[in-house]
Amino acid sequence: LLRCSLQVFSQIRNEHFSSVFGFLSQKSRNLQAQYDRRRSMDIKQMKNFVSQELKGLKQEHRLLSLHIGACESIMKKKTKQDFQEMIKAEHSLLEGFDIRESTSFIEEHIDRQVSPIESLRLMCLLSITENGLIPKDYRSLKTQYLQSYGPEHLLTFHNLKRIGLLTEQSAGETLTAVESKVSKLVTDRAAGKITDAFNSLARKSNFRAISKKLGLIPRVDGEYDLKMPRDMAYVFSGAYIPLSCKIIEQVLERRGWLGLEEVVRLLNGNEFSISGSASAGLGAGGPGAGGSDSTLPLLDSTVEDNPAWESQRIVLAVFLGGCTFSEIAALRFLGKE
Repeated sequence: LLRCSLQVFSQIRNEHFSSVFGFLSQKSRNLQAQYDRRRSMDIKQMKNFVSQELKGLKQEHRLLSLHIGACESIMKKKTKQDFQEMIKAEHSLLEGFDIRESTSFIEEHIDRQVSPIESLRLMCLLSITENGLIPKDYRSLKTQYLQSYGPEHLLTFHNLKRIGLLTEQSAGETLTAVESKVSKLVTDRAAGKITDAFNSLARKSNFRAISKKLGLIPRVDGEYDLKMPRDMAYVFSGAYIPLSCKIIEQVLERRGWLGLEEVVRLLNGNEFSISGSASAGLGAGGPGAGGSDSTLPLLDSTVEDNPAWESQRIVLAVFLGGCTFSEIAALRFLGKE
């Protein structure tokens, strides 16, 4: 069982995978150097080495072997063509590029029966980033999926649609008619691009607007430095900053939701903010007050602006429904900044 008290794991758990194998290799060389010291020891030194250091070195060697084995297993999957193509499709969907090509990749992924879960994830990502699938793509992908993995997944599609993860756009009748006429005059590939263009005119993506407003897709010149990351995007190879973590960062920087009203509106969510200065109103029966005895401690503005207080405060982020290890690593990075 991996625990943060284990030295090797605590040092690599927040690192990008590209940095881990190099770290483990250096650690292995250092460990071997410590073992090699035995050759020049006298009897007394050897006794101390066996009684004080050998047990710890053996445990570290066992942990290194465990992590190196895990790295090798991950590398086997990471270097596969399917994995690389899937990452490329995910990045394209996030950035809004080559949507038609990404949709074709999802269809091929389903037809080849690579993975039922991965296919659903890609469809959900397409739906979320595009505010739902256009009707013909939704019907086509759903039909192919059911044919590949079984009709029992009708319930899966129903549940995903109900919670808003995989939805179908309501087609605009006028645009659909024009699109149909124009598509007959061009090739299938051009028709797909025309479909995307009409679709983007008919309905703009909330995700695109949020991404642009919060800067979820970093714009960097050259390659993103994963060994010395500058922001939370490193958890996704510099391609994307987790939305949940970016919102937390913005709320902390702004000390509230001021200036984030448009983002909250696009998220279709509700927000509230209770600060020390509002405690008097709450105690007097203000919004959400439990009664006249409900009070919050007042914080002087000079205390809040004190760097010492800022560095010592604890922020609790609660995820209803759970979160990913990537989001946890991103929040740890944010905590260090």
